[in-house]
Amino acid sequence: MNPPPNLLAQPDAVVLDLPVTSGEAAIRALHARLALLPAVTDPDGFMRDLMERAAVSSVCISPEVALPHARTSAVSRLLLAVGRATPSVAFDAGHPAVRLVILIGTPKKQVAEYLQLVAGMARLLKNEKVRAALLAAPTEAEFRAVLARGLPG
Repeated sequence: MNPPPNLLAQPDAVVLDLPVTSGEAAIRALHARLALLPAVTDPDGFMRDLMERAAVSSVCISPEVALPHARTSAVSRLLLAVGRATPSVAFDAGHPAVRLVILIGTPKKQVAEYLQLVAGMARLLKNEKVRAALLAAPTEAEFRAVLARGLPG
């Protein structure tokens, strides 16, 4: 099963101004948005799995991008939330100024789809112009449009 074709371009939740002061608070804020969806079958379990994964190793993929994620039995489908922290937040000592937070939840059985989603998001965010446009987008609609335009194809 492939991820929904538009999940990268149209995440389940977008928060342009995450009012947080830490990486953990950013994870909690995005989780709270996803926890409202029927696809989250166990919100507490989902949060626990996200925090356990973040404790194992850094979830940052660049100095300004964090990708907290969990393969979990607490969700019934791939989920994606994107947030923009203002101001930047520290996720760990090596990543003190994260601006973009991409939270992914995936059922344990969807390993291939999860890897495709993570790889697609990583490719997209490697592009400096795409990152800059995401950071500058004034509205959720423009933010989503940048995501859609930044995709290959």
